Amino acid sequence: MSRRGVNRVVLVLTALVLAMPFAARVTSANGSKATSATMDILTAVSLNGKQLKPGTYTITADDQKVTIALKGKVLAEAPIEWKEETSKPSYSNIVTSGDQVTEIHFSGKMRYVTITSVEGKL
Repeated sequence: MSRRGVNRVVLVLTALVLAMPFAARVTSANGSKATSATMDILTAVSLNGKQLKPGTYTITADDQKVTIALKGKVLAEAPIEWKEETSKPSYSNIVTSGDQVTEIHFSGKMRYVTITSVEGKL
């Protein structure tokens, strides 16, 4: 490969590396920043009364709610409250109590969400 070709490859790789931190941030419809991650759910769980089967989901949390989608289709939403982590988790994960989703932690983020209403209960 020529020197010019190598320079192009290095330029593209550099742009990708610089863009990666922004890949987990998206802008919601109301203009606020949202945090998003892809997570595997290994056993059936419920979020705000909606049953979620095992699978790979896209989870997005903005200032007020968390949204869980499968292949672009929103399956469940719930109101949330952001809380501070004691350290940045290495992996994104979902915390449950029984089969109810209670918390969602995002890899590398110093904040996590707690579900403020589970099946209409506060």
